[in-house]
Amino acid sequence: MTKKRWLREFAVMAITVLAIYHAGRSIYNSVERQMFLHSQSIALRASQQQNEDINKDLREGLANYRTSNGIEKLARERLGLAGQDEIVVRIGK
Repeated sequence: MTKKRWLREFAVMAITVLAIYHAGRSIYNSVERQMFLHSQSIALRASQQQNEDINKDLREGLANYRTSNGIEKLARERLGLAGQDEIVVRIGK
């Protein structure tokens, strides 16, 4: 084997090893990224479900306050208002 051929084969081998190294590193980084994205997807689904539950509760609350009894309850609880023949008495803690 001549020295020139040996150098050429060594250069091809070095380039091949470098390419295999970079391919392996890319695969590892891709798998790591996919695992991260999967965990983020799970967290987002849980957050979405929680937000849907909150929205459902808020919609039900709004439906309750659309009736006259609901409006009266809101006025008593949140605004501290009273009916015509009632007196509001506040007792401090």
